[in-house]
Amino acid sequence: MRKTYSLIINLVKYYMIVFWGLEIINKERLSLVQNCIIAPNHVAAVDPFFIGSIIPVEIYYLAKVELFRNKAVGSILKFLNAIPVKRGMIDKAAIRFVTQILNKGHSILIFPEGTRKSASVKSGVGKFAMQLKKDILPIYIKNSPYFWKCFLRKEKLKIVIGEKIKAESFSNLDETKENYRSLAEHVLKKINELSNEC
Repeated sequence: MRKTYSLIINLVKYYMIVFWGLEIINKERLSLVQNCIIAPNHVAAVDPFFIGSIIPVEIYYLAKVELFRNKAVGSILKFLNAIPVKRGMIDKAAIRFVTQILNKGHSILIFPEGTRKSASVKSGVGKFAMQLKKDILPIYIKNSPYFWKCFLRKEKLKIVIGEKIKAESFSNLDETKENYRSLAEHVLKKINELSNEC
């Protein structure tokens, strides 16, 4: 892990502890995070940074291309391994980049819903997992939008680490759009089930 990257994520983690009252549930499962797809729910803009800060290795992210239009913000995002992706279309460049990242043994964070405002699951998680035969690590994050409630200790920022969904469990499925979406829906179901642990 790069020293500056480590410094940044440790600062974010300290910030989460002090201001959000961070609690990580099933923390021991983070040791299994290498070379997989990290799949959290998405409820606040800070979610990628909060999730990334508790992961013990450098990971990659998908981020909407609009965020990179500001050069300063774009430079920071690129330093933190964010990959720009065009929403609402098939972004072949982003797909190639994600494929390269996973094939090199790194991990990447992909939100099954795509965005915070999405009411339905997207098939991306299922597609990459099936095509590249990668495990999926579901994560549930709670209360990240509620700074004041957490700051006043009325609530805590809770991050629940789930059990890996092994690639062997879906390796017998045909690679079709229907199965990509079905797997993505299964992942989101597992993520939501983690809410029962907090």
